[in-house]
Amino acid sequence: MKNEIRKKIIIQTGSLRIGGQEKMLSELLKVIDSEKYQVLLLIEENCGQHNVYEKNIPSSIEYRFLTSKIFMEKLERFKKSKNPIYKLLYSLMLKSKKKIALKNFKKYLQFSDIIIDYNLGLLRYCDKLNLKGKKLIGWSHAGLGGKLKDKRKERNRRCYSDIITINEEMKKCYKERLDQYGIKIHKIHNFLDEKIIIKKSLEKVEEELGKYIISVGALTENKNHSSLIYAYKKLVDSGIEEDLVILGEGKERANLERIISELGLNNRVKLLGQRENPYKYIKGSSLFVQTSYSEGFPLVLLEAMILGKSIVSTENYGSKEILDNGKYGVIVKNDTLKVSEGINSLVKDMELKHKYEMLSLERARDFSLEAGRKNIEEFINSL
Repeated sequence: MKNEIRKKIIIQTGSLRIGGQEKMLSELLKVIDSEKYQVLLLIEENCGQHNVYEKNIPSSIEYRFLTSKIFMEKLERFKKSKNPIYKLLYSLMLKSKKKIALKNFKKYLQFSDIIIDYNLGLLRYCDKLNLKGKKLIGWSHAGLGGKLKDKRKERNRRCYSDIITINEEMKKCYKERLDQYGIKIHKIHNFLDEKIIIKKSLEKVEEELGKYIISVGALTENKNHSSLIYAYKKLVDSGIEEDLVILGEGKERANLERIISELGLNNRVKLLGQRENPYKYIKGSSLFVQTSYSEGFPLVLLEAMILGKSIVSTENYGSKEILDNGKYGVIVKNDTLKVSEGINSLVKDMELKHKYEMLSLERARDFSLEAGRKNIEEFINSL
């Protein structure tokens, strides 16, 4: 009888590649009680060996890919090619991918009257779906809900009955923008399985790294690792013992390598690339630094706090919410000098560093798996 009264839910997302949003989806799926809810997960891209989080999908959750592995492999091949013909084919295949995903999504539309658009991917074509009698819930992981440049996507926001945001500033801005359309705005914090993070952190680090501070994040302009490297140079000049380790990969690598070389830091700054298990590296570090320009809700900050690390972060909405405006970590302006001063304050003052380590552990409990389960169930049951 339990299966007959379970509430049915469709969850739509883009992919299962490595990423903060994808990681958070795997945490969400963990807390969904299979005795209360029947979930159908629809994934737009089948990325084959890059479906890192596919193994984390609970056995109780049915899932389908909306595009094939062969199609995505061909699309990726054309994307990387310098051949102008292949570049044209890539552009055509991108359009085709959207059509294929829409066609296949429609096949499953009758499964449920509740659709959670986890990556806001349905903004592209929800106007082509028959949503009569259905609740379409958008889940926003970034941005502040400002007007979209794409006019169709801007109009399609009105298809949503509810939008979930992940920090208070997002909630406030979305409400100001979309309240006129009767869209309900909610806030649900991200959450993590602390037991798994702690377990993985105990694995052995292969490299001999000595003492180091760490930053983890894609090598992109937004993550602003260049500022961190310049800040670190000031610390090296003042005698800091710790090296700097950066985990992540991205298009900024060549630029960062150039800066490291120009500053003479080749033996002090280590770009170790993307690691499936960053926790063991975070565990072995002296402290954690984040220098992003913007963050919706930086999971890596929370991961470091679960592992009892003191935090230095630049100002952004997500970090300020997690650190409660500086109560649980050091928040500095996004300025090279301020970043170096923030790091130095913890490196030089062990008592202050220890204080923030204890506060990190305390704060991390607010974003536990159980806290997440409670918030998710309350929201779903309100629909």
